[in-house]
Amino acid sequence: MNKIILNIFKVFIILIIIFNNGLVFANEISNGNNIFRSYLGLSPNESSFDLRDVIPENVVVRYQGVANNCWAFATVGALETTLALKRKKNGQSVKVFNFSEAHVKYGSRYDMFLNGQKNNKGLNLDKSVGGTFEQALNYMTNGLGPVDEKWLQYNPSEPRISLVDIESITPSVIVKNSVNLSIPPNSDESTIDALIPKIKTHIKNHGGLYFSLNYHRGDQYTNVNNKARYCDVPLRTNESPSHAVVLIGWDDNYSANNFTKNPGKDGAWIFKNSYGSYSDVEYLSYYDKTSYTEVCGFTDVEEEKNYDKQYQHQVLPPIVDFKVNKGPVISQLTVAEVYHRDRLDKRESIKRLSIMAQESGIYEFYINPKDNDLTKLEKVDVNKIYLRKGFNTVELDNQVELTGSDFVIAAKVPNVNGEFHISYQPTNRMQDYTASVSNPGETYVNYVDNSNASYWKDFVASGRGNSSLKAYVSYGDTEVVPTKIKMLSDPNKLEYIKDTEELDVTGGKILVSMSNGETVEKSLEDSKVKLSGFDNSSIGPKTITVDYMNNKTTFVVNVIDSPNQLISLTLKKAPTKVEYMINDTLVRDGGVLQATYSNGKSADISTNSSSVKFSSPNMSIPGTKNVTITYGGRSVNYSILVKERPIVLSKIEILNLPLKTEYVQDTEGLDLTGGKIRATYSNNNVLDIQMDSSDVTVSGFDNSNVGKNTLTVNYKGKSTNFDVNIVERPKAVINDAWILRKPDKLKYKKGEELDLTGGKITVNYSDGTNKIVSMDNEELVQYSNFNKSSLGVQSVALRLKDLNKLLSFDVEVVRDEPVVDQNKVLENKVIENQIVANQIVQNKITENKIISNNIENNKIIENKIISNSIIANNIENNKIAENAIISNQIIANNVESNKVIENQIISNRIENNKIIENKILENQILQNKTLENRVIENKVMENKVVENNIYDTNVIYENKVKNENVIYENSVQNNIAENKVSSNQVSENRVNDDVINENPNKNLDIFSDSKAEITDANNFVYTDSNKNYIEIEVNVSNINFGNNSKYNVKYYLAGSPSESISDDKYFEINKIDKQSNGMYLAKFKINSKDLSNLDEIVNSDNLYLYMKAENGVNVSKKVLLLNNVSKIKNYINNKKVDEINKDNLNKYKDNTVYNRILPQTGALPWFVIVLAIVAMIGIVSYFKFKNINK
Repeated sequence: MNKIILNIFKVFIILIIIFNNGLVFANEISNGNNIFRSYLGLSPNESSFDLRDVIPENVVVRYQGVANNCWAFATVGALETTLALKRKKNGQSVKVFNFSEAHVKYGSRYDMFLNGQKNNKGLNLDKSVGGTFEQALNYMTNGLGPVDEKWLQYNPSEPRISLVDIESITPSVIVKNSVNLSIPPNSDESTIDALIPKIKTHIKNHGGLYFSLNYHRGDQYTNVNNKARYCDVPLRTNESPSHAVVLIGWDDNYSANNFTKNPGKDGAWIFKNSYGSYSDVEYLSYYDKTSYTEVCGFTDVEEEKNYDKQYQHQVLPPIVDFKVNKGPVISQLTVAEVYHRDRLDKRESIKRLSIMAQESGIYEFYINPKDNDLTKLEKVDVNKIYLRKGFNTVELDNQVELTGSDFVIAAKVPNVNGEFHISYQPTNRMQDYTASVSNPGETYVNYVDNSNASYWKDFVASGRGNSSLKAYVSYGDTEVVPTKIKMLSDPNKLEYIKDTEELDVTGGKILVSMSNGETVEKSLEDSKVKLSGFDNSSIGPKTITVDYMNNKTTFVVNVIDSPNQLISLTLKKAPTKVEYMINDTLVRDGGVLQATYSNGKSADISTNSSSVKFSSPNMSIPGTKNVTITYGGRSVNYSILVKERPIVLSKIEILNLPLKTEYVQDTEGLDLTGGKIRATYSNNNVLDIQMDSSDVTVSGFDNSNVGKNTLTVNYKGKSTNFDVNIVERPKAVINDAWILRKPDKLKYKKGEELDLTGGKITVNYSDGTNKIVSMDNEELVQYSNFNKSSLGVQSVALRLKDLNKLLSFDVEVVRDEPVVDQNKVLENKVIENQIVANQIVQNKITENKIISNNIENNKIIENKIISNSIIANNIENNKIAENAIISNQIIANNVESNKVIENQIISNRIENNKIIENKILENQILQNKTLENRVIENKVMENKVVENNIYDTNVIYENKVKNENVIYENSVQNNIAENKVSSNQVSENRVNDDVINENPNKNLDIFSDSKAEITDANNFVYTDSNKNYIEIEVNVSNINFGNNSKYNVKYYLAGSPSESISDDKYFEINKIDKQSNGMYLAKFKINSKDLSNLDEIVNSDNLYLYMKAENGVNVSKKVLLLNNVSKIKNYINNKKVDEINKDNLNKYKDNTVYNRILPQTGALPWFVIVLAIVAMIGIVSYFKFKNINK
């Protein structure tokens, strides 16, 4: 029995081994690429650290001189420490690294070369302009560098050189990975405190960091005694730091009292500068206000190149961040580069990829090694890797051999905080990118998560540039041979005596370019070097041909006459200039050498002769220098003195413009408050000075002419300029007015004209002045609301030209003639009067004043008006249309002095109207037309007014209607039958004199308050990727139809808010509900399968809804921003899952369909194999051990 148990246990052990092997097989992350190893829990606890204590040989302070190359020195300094520290940790011997900063500068620039040569891997910047870590990193990753100092020594004057000096040198090391720890400018202290441990970790594990800050040597923010710096002035908006250094350590206990201004906390970074003997190291407070915007370094660098060719489209800095928001339509972003192989006669295999990661996260990589088909991408062995922000190299576990003339590499970028990011090289439309070339068919972007070909978009054809995705290949077993050579250095001896001396090539070297892209040095004394062309039988220049394995180059020697051998050389007269300032150029003029020959003769040789050679003393350090002059193989010496340059003012520049830069013509004087200049001295010290200081003069201010006015700022012999703007003096306009004095005459007899004599108005103007004008100034003052025929108190309105304000005063018009007889209306004319379908029920009108009133659909039924008196009633611009008056009786109506002019009343409703004791006196109705009017048995009884809305204290009182109403000269041709007016009372009628009755057909802005949002989003993913789609549910709220809800509403989804949409592109919305606030809500769904513009939508950062509503008469349109839902629901083959990932795709896959091939088994074969093995072991064990106890 024990043996049975033992065998069962063995079976389980076998199963565990099988499943463990399966797990190892399924692991897709290469341990060699797990970058977390170096960063988890490794934040150093040391209170201080200094790389000088670890790798002192590679922490060397160099001198950048007067050129703005701190960025190149800082990048190279960081690189050298990374390499040295890596060797230290690997137990390798000490090696001193010294890379060429000059090569960094020239290699990063487009136009610094002789004979019009251009570097297509450089930016078109002037040599005086500084640079960035990003530019230096691009130079180090596009195949140009870095190279050793010996290939191009630093010269701060930066003369033009041959482009071959840049392009022909193989990089000395290969940058694999960089890191970017930068944070936004002026970040708060908590953000800085969180960054400090990360910087310490990098310095200790990977070496120095490139670090930018505002820095001017010896300014007021540096304690020059201990080189401690703290600047408390934050960076201005869009200001970049002025300098770059290398952080090499830290000291948490460095006292805050060591700084000229106390930062409030102890602690400082130790940094290496690039100003030579000015400082060994300096200290920078952790809390400097100008720092941390550029904190970059290297995490892995190789000392040897281990690939044969680099495929790249992007060769200039990929500074543009292409950002796409993750949403209901866009769920994944992939970038691909299509490359054409240069040579098909070689076997090429991809061994590594690289990409500039805009954000840290998990990246996936794919390759199609056969052709340029984007739908045939295959996952590489290591297809998921965590990359940090910066340049990253991905080593493949298994190289991928290229079999076609084209191949594709792709990277799926991570979702970081709901965003996808890709860096790319700008086009040549961007400033400084003159050399930028990107071609359609090279770079593509895919916006969905399953690499569906229908969604690939040509990135370059859409107006963008190439991405940073690159491939590195190795060749098969192919012999490496030289392809070209050039002279690296001439031999020491270039002059020979006729018939006497033989060729001596000691010191001569050539540079050999190999077929694998590398370059090597070879001595002219190498056994494979063949020399020809030397002939000492005749005097004159001789061209020597150098042949190295069938590659040729030349150099020239000179054969001179033999009798006169130079036996001695003396300095008869030293060159004129023997005193120099630091970094001056050595001058050869004025010197005379005396050469003595073997024949006893002597000759004077000018030191300017081309055959005379001078040594190169170090002019960057003061002191006495020895200069060697060589001629004909003989040498003499003389001394020069190099002195420190006197500190003089080099330049001034505008630091801050004055607060006031705009002035009113001929009005305001110059105000320099807030203006600052920066004075820079020859030792690079700076001084900031207020413009209104007594030492500063500002000239050129002239406010008499409108436009730009250039001012000149002078300080101690140096000048600079800035501009102010002179604007036209605005014309004074009336700002306000009020009545100063009323007119002399305020009481008038009926019929008298208004007299404004004596009236005064105070007018206030925009320039602050006041002016008194007469009321009778007809050019400036207009009056209204005076009726000389209307009795009673009247408020006369005054309006001033160009002022939207009414002034008023009261006058009184009194009767000056007897009262008109009762019941008489003389010369009553009603012309062009229309009253249409008006209904009035129980109407009250109190103190009614109606001006420009529109009444429509008016109907008066059985209206009785008794004793109605209306006195001096003025109704203007009133139109009454379609008015039906039935059974109307008017008894004893006295209408006097009433004037109705152009009266329009449309759609007027009057409710609860009562008119009591109404008296109309002196009524005159002009231009009234009444056609076919007949009045028979007219009675007004039981008058009702329904649904009348009139507000605000309209009172008509003392209404008297008397018998025997006589109308003369009235044309009546209107048939009115059975009109009765009886028992009608109209009293206390209230009418709002501001009521405006709008046309119901007027266009409404239906969507003015509308909002659009996604309320639900579903992502449907299928094993058959052609079925994939996204569906969103959208709500558009607060649609205002007014009183007419019979609108047809449509929508169109787009990625831009400024498109022209044709009517046939809109989709109709069928479901519209009324909201509680009286507005309407539209609900509808959008399916990605229905979108003909899907490519354009997924390429946009935002979504926009074009809304349209129409009812046959009116059309309203609006573009609404569509707000995204916070979470999307995911489905795999119609089963809901938390997220779309590999495990869920395997768990819920459909085994019946995969790329239309039946069946899809997935992991089923492995499961069957394991089951079969288990079954076989079980069966064998059973038959072998079933009789074990027998």
